[in-house]
Amino acid sequence: MTTIDDTQPLIDLPLVFFDVETTGLDLQNGHRICELAMLRREHRQITGQINTLINPERELDPQASQVNGIRAEDLQSAPRFAELAVQVVQLSQQAVRVAHNLPFDERFLNMELARAGYPPLTGPALDTLELARRLGIRRGSLSLGALATSFGLPTPTHRAMDDVLTLHVLFDRLVAKLADYGVTTLYDALRFTRGLLPGQPEPEAPPPLAAALASGTTLRIIYTSHSNPQPIERRIRPIELVVEPNGLSVRAFCYLRNDIRNFLLAKISAYLPDFPDKSD
Repeated sequence: MTTIDDTQPLIDLPLVFFDVETTGLDLQNGHRICELAMLRREHRQITGQINTLINPERELDPQASQVNGIRAEDLQSAPRFAELAVQVVQLSQQAVRVAHNLPFDERFLNMELARAGYPPLTGPALDTLELARRLGIRRGSLSLGALATSFGLPTPTHRAMDDVLTLHVLFDRLVAKLADYGVTTLYDALRFTRGLLPGQPEPEAPPPLAAALASGTTLRIIYTSHSNPQPIERRIRPIELVVEPNGLSVRAFCYLRNDIRNFLLAKISAYLPDFPDKSD
């Protein structure tokens, strides 16, 4: 299988820009995708796209409808996600995924793929929100709309393809800014989102954490969070080390919150062996 060359210039990479609109914000309460847009670009040329409403097979929350302007009756004759799943997979193959607030959109997309019997999308992905944060583009909101205003781009409308078209141009503007930091390749950009500039060494993790990162296994930590001054045990699956102004963190899937979180290493008082249950 052909792999993505992470030494290519960012602007020349095969890229898939995507955005979803959803029936609500909470996956745990059964919310689903009701609109999907994807735009594939290779060698700076658009080579494929998806732009469609999706029948979510559940009610649309009034709050969501107020934001995106989609009505329940608009969705009744729309295709179900399972009918589009193979297109989503094909359009995403051998490309870097790009989204704004990537974890939100990708969790919904992977949930829908799982329901349709497909594995989650894997491989390199870039979050324009995280890139903008690291670049220090603006103070205050880093929403797609706020960034579009800062760059004089078309205002996104909370409709999927409109937002993807804004995202597409925003990415190129961010790539130009990244070049000022010497960040020109996918490899550089992925490290930059972790707080590392070209040439900076990789941070070192404590041995138990380093072993879990290398093997992709879970472990338990004793952690003191801002919201709870009492140390509590968390079961996590470490993903990568992240350098923040307040210190070194590990980005990990947290089983307590069922979400990806950053854990400051200075607030981890112990690393414990994990005993996963058979359902993992």
